[in-house]
Amino acid sequence: MKTNVEMNEKVKATFDSLESIGEVKVSPFFKEKVMHKIRNASEDIQATTYSWFTPKLQLATLVCVVVLNIMAFNNLQETTYDENVSSFAESYGLSTTTESTLLK
Repeated sequence: MKTNVEMNEKVKATFDSLESIGEVKVSPFFKEKVMHKIRNASEDIQATTYSWFTPKLQLATLVCVVVLNIMAFNNLQETTYDENVSSFAESYGLSTTTESTLLK
Protein backbone atom coordinates (compact mmCIF):
# COMPACT_ATOMS: atom_id res chain seq x y z
CA MET A 1 0.00 0.00 0.00
CA LYS A 2 3.02 2.21 -0.04
CA THR A 3 2.42 3.04 -3.73
CA ASN A 4 -1.09 4.29 -2.89
CA VAL A 5 0.33 6.72 -0.34
CA GLU A 6 2.95 7.94 -2.80
CA MET A 7 0.32 8.38 -5.50
CA ASN A 8 -1.94 10.33 -3.14
CA GLU A 9 0.94 12.63 -2.24
CA LYS A 10 1.68 13.26 -5.92
CA VAL A 11 -1.97 14.02 -6.62
CA LYS A 12 -2.12 16.41 -3.66
CA ALA A 13 1.08 18.15 -4.80
CA THR A 14 -0.42 18.57 -8.28
CA PHE A 15 -3.60 20.14 -6.92
CA ASP A 16 -1.55 22.43 -4.69
CA SER A 17 0.43 23.64 -7.67
CA LEU A 18 -2.81 24.34 -9.57
CA GLU A 19 -4.05 26.58 -6.78
CA SER A 20 -0.92 28.73 -7.01
CA ILE A 21 -1.67 29.71 -10.62
CA GLY A 22 -2.77 33.32 -10.79
CA GLU A 23 -4.85 35.36 -13.22
CA VAL A 24 -3.09 36.56 -16.34
CA LYS A 25 -3.54 40.13 -17.55
CA VAL A 26 -4.13 40.27 -21.31
CA SER A 27 -4.09 43.26 -23.61
CA PRO A 28 -7.65 44.30 -24.56
CA PHE A 29 -6.75 44.18 -28.26
CA PHE A 30 -5.13 40.72 -28.14
CA LYS A 31 -8.20 38.90 -29.48
CA GLU A 32 -8.63 41.39 -32.33
CA LYS A 33 -4.98 41.00 -33.36
CA VAL A 34 -5.20 37.22 -33.35
CA MET A 35 -8.47 37.20 -35.30
CA HIS A 36 -6.99 39.62 -37.84
CA LYS A 37 -4.00 37.32 -38.39
CA ILE A 38 -6.28 34.30 -38.79
CA ARG A 39 -8.44 36.11 -41.37
CA ASN A 40 -5.38 37.20 -43.36
CA ALA A 41 -4.01 33.66 -43.37
CA SER A 42 -7.32 32.18 -44.54
CA GLU A 43 -7.60 34.78 -47.33
CA ASP A 44 -4.14 33.82 -48.58
CA ILE A 45 -5.09 30.15 -48.64
CA GLN A 46 -8.34 30.84 -50.49
CA ALA A 47 -6.57 32.96 -53.09
CA THR A 48 -4.14 30.16 -53.95
CA THR A 49 -6.92 27.55 -53.95
CA TYR A 50 -9.07 29.45 -56.43
CA SER A 51 -6.17 29.86 -58.85
CA TRP A 52 -6.39 26.13 -59.58
CA PHE A 53 -10.02 26.42 -60.68
CA THR A 54 -9.71 29.18 -63.25
CA PRO A 55 -11.60 28.67 -66.52
CA LYS A 56 -8.35 28.73 -68.53
CA LEU A 57 -6.93 25.84 -66.54
CA GLN A 58 -10.18 23.90 -66.75
CA LEU A 59 -10.30 24.35 -70.52
CA ALA A 60 -6.66 23.28 -70.93
CA THR A 61 -7.29 20.18 -68.81
CA LEU A 62 -10.40 19.32 -70.82
CA VAL A 63 -8.51 19.67 -74.10
CA CYS A 64 -5.69 17.43 -72.84
CA VAL A 65 -8.13 14.75 -71.71
CA VAL A 66 -10.02 14.81 -75.02
CA VAL A 67 -6.79 14.62 -77.06
CA LEU A 68 -5.48 11.72 -74.98
CA ASN A 69 -8.78 9.87 -75.35
CA ILE A 70 -8.78 10.35 -79.12
CA MET A 71 -5.20 9.11 -79.38
CA ALA A 72 -5.97 6.07 -77.21
CA PHE A 73 -9.11 5.26 -79.21
CA ASN A 74 -7.21 5.47 -82.52
CA ASN A 75 -4.42 3.29 -81.15
CA LEU A 76 -6.98 0.75 -79.94
CA GLN A 77 -8.59 0.53 -83.37
CA GLU A 78 -5.23 -0.04 -85.12
CA THR A 79 -4.21 -3.05 -83.05
CA THR A 80 -6.14 -6.26 -82.87
CA TYR A 81 -7.02 -8.39 -79.90
CA ASP A 82 -4.78 -11.29 -80.98
CA GLU A 83 -1.75 -9.04 -81.28
CA ASN A 84 -2.37 -7.65 -77.79
CA VAL A 85 -2.76 -11.10 -76.25
CA SER A 86 0.34 -12.48 -77.93
CA SER A 87 2.49 -9.51 -76.94
CA PHE A 88 1.21 -9.79 -73.35
CA ALA A 89 1.98 -13.52 -73.27
CA GLU A 90 5.48 -12.98 -74.67
CA SER A 91 6.31 -10.18 -72.23
CA TYR A 92 5.31 -12.24 -69.19
CA GLY A 93 6.62 -15.56 -70.47
CA LEU A 94 3.20 -17.15 -70.82
CA SER A 95 3.49 -18.16 -74.46
CA THR A 96 3.87 -21.84 -75.21
CA THR A 97 6.74 -23.03 -77.37
CA THR A 98 7.26 -26.36 -79.10
CA GLU A 99 10.79 -26.71 -77.75
CA SER A 100 11.32 -29.06 -74.86
CA THR A 101 14.25 -28.81 -72.55
CA LEU A 102 15.64 -31.27 -70.06
CA LEU A 103 16.97 -29.96 -66.81
CA LYS A 104 19.89 -31.89 -65.32
